Amino acid sequence: MTLIFLLLLLLVLYFTFAHFYPVRGFKAKFSSFTPNTLPNLYLYSFEIHLHSQFSYDSLGKPEDITKTAIEEDIDYVIVTDHENDYIKHFTSDRIIAGVERKITDEKGQILGDLLVVEDIKVVAHPFKEKYRWKLELPEDYLFELVDLKDALLERKALLALFLPYILLRGLFSINWALEPLKRLIDVEKYLQLYMKMGIKNPIVGGLDHHVKLYIREVGIRFLFPHYRHSFRLMRNFLISDERVTEKKDFLRFLKKGNLLISFSQKPTLYWKEEQRLKVLPPEDCLLLKLTQRGKECYTGSYFEVEPSAGINLFIGYTYKLRLGWFYLGLKPLFVFLWKEEHNGRDATA
Repeated sequence: MTLIFLLLLLLVLYFTFAHFYPVRGFKAKFSSFTPNTLPNLYLYSFEIHLHSQFSYDSLGKPEDITKTAIEEDIDYVIVTDHENDYIKHFTSDRIIAGVERKITDEKGQILGDLLVVEDIKVVAHPFKEKYRWKLELPEDYLFELVDLKDALLERKALLALFLPYILLRGLFSINWALEPLKRLIDVEKYLQLYMKMGIKNPIVGGLDHHVKLYIREVGIRFLFPHYRHSFRLMRNFLISDERVTEKKDFLRFLKKGNLLISFSQKPTLYWKEEQRLKVLPPEDCLLLKLTQRGKECYTGSYFEVEPSAGINLFIGYTYKLRLGWFYLGLKPLFVFLWKEEHNGRDATA
């Protein structure tokens, strides 16, 4: 009986830990604002950094990407296979062809990794030592702040610890099983590295999705990991004050910035009005504003924040429980960058 009791106690402690991880303390101000009006903005969801069967290490087919994009209501998907753009022969209204290229010197040493989409360039895997960017960074390049695959695999030990918890939830719902994975993504660490490196480029979130197992028979199509798994974990939103009707318009606006990395299928809105930055998330959250001067924290369902000069990085967290200054079960909800010019003019990035 004692052994059974100890086993049950360990199970309870394990699932309690898994359910409420991570726990962090923040001294946050309560935001009591309510929006008077909403701006006339257009939102377009997109994914970037996917691999199809035209990459040596992926098995997914173009039709699987298109089908999943329609099912998950993703407006545009940028596929960047390794060193080739064969996917261009299978593009559609939603699929945009790009390529992932290793940048090397004359000795073959890797100087960085780029996603190239027409005239748009995105620095990929920036925090992975093998692909760490070693060249001057042009200001018009985008920066892959979160690489979903890297973010999960660099925490292999924690991922293994969470595996029984994730599998148990998976018996009831795939979506329910995916949600804990978001809590393993250390977004704030990437923001701190971004500031430490002195980067000022617009940020995006890349999936780096590879399909490793593919079974197709009559009436059966099995992919693992499935594209929908990554689409449900993270997506980007382009926020525009103009309507996008074609892929070329989307790419033109993408290059300008005004981007949001979202860990929810529902977007967060942000805009500048009356010298204040206004943030409207889809649910109550903890909002962190990070600048070179330090950190500011707020809680609420709508925020009005005075941006600091220079780079302002914002991250929203949902949480399961709040005990005083402590937040349990923190899960990233969104990330975006706001660039406030020193001369009083503002521009998003």
